[in-house]
Amino acid sequence: MSYNKEIQSKLKTNLEGIGNHFTITLDKGYAVIEGHKGIVQFDKEQIVVKLKKGSAIFKGKDLIIASSQSKELVIKGDVTDVSLEGVYKQ
Repeated sequence: MSYNKEIQSKLKTNLEGIGNHFTITLDKGYAVIEGHKGIVQFDKEQIVVKLKKGSAIFKGKDLIIASSQSKELVIKGDVTDVSLEGVYKQ
């Protein structure tokens, strides 16, 4: 195997293991989740968002889903806590 093909093969293999891409942006009164896979559960005090691996849990007061698109979700309200479950498991 040539050097270039060996490097390409290793990069491809390593990149296949990377796959839980998401971004959470918090600001006063809202949170934006990019790279979500859907909404698992929601009410005024808690919203659980599915990620490729695991989930993001938003807790607070008067939470609403302001916008839901295929790759971006906007939560409005008083977000007081964000936790991740199962995100970093191999």
